[in-house]
Amino acid sequence: MSQGKLIVLEGPDQVGRSLHARLLSARLEAHGVATFTIGLARSTLMGELLKSHTHHIHQLNWRTRALLYATDLHDQILNGIEPLLEAGFVVISDRYDLTPKIRESVRGGDPDWIKSLYSEIPKPDSVIILHCGPRRLLNRIMFGEKLESLNNFESGMDMGISTSITSSFLKYQKLLRDEFTKAGKEIGATLIPTRDSVEIVHNKIWESLQPIVGDLIQPINES
Repeated sequence: MSQGKLIVLEGPDQVGRSLHARLLSARLEAHGVATFTIGLARSTLMGELLKSHTHHIHQLNWRTRALLYATDLHDQILNGIEPLLEAGFVVISDRYDLTPKIRESVRGGDPDWIKSLYSEIPKPDSVIILHCGPRRLLNRIMFGEKLESLNNFESGMDMGISTSITSSFLKYQKLLRDEFTKAGKEIGATLIPTRDSVEIVHNKIWESLQPIVGDLIQPINES
């Protein structure tokens, strides 16, 4: 029987998932809890391919793309998540199955077929969905430190929502937010807005996880 815990952080790009995964890992380890972080496109088998050919993969049909991302996650489960959980680690997943399910379903993919790809994956002990409004996400992209430009796929340009990439982004991100909210309610996920400061959002995540990790936490010796 698994002794570890699987915690999933979900939500769209620029919502703060990766940042809060790092903060959560650091705080848990400060309390003596061994952690390991995984995420989409990070498997030994598929990770480099997915990262280096992102543009081409986004041009594939939904079924092929769904198979590629499912293969990536299953490789991480087999070679990372399952043995780490058995060893008592808290595994933090920066996206898990919701993102690929939702991204392909809104593009016309068969929801039942896509769900079947993940039917036997380990069930998370906690799923936290981070969310904020589309315009706030847009501002984070346009005025963030990296000064990133809008990505056609993450703007839904392939879906023909609008000829304007900005308008398409706002409509697509609203669609994703609605789907994440719907899925979150169905599985009993915790929904946390990220419009507040990083510290406030982190503390909300920490508080929501106390029933899951509370027994694992050791007091910090400040002497």
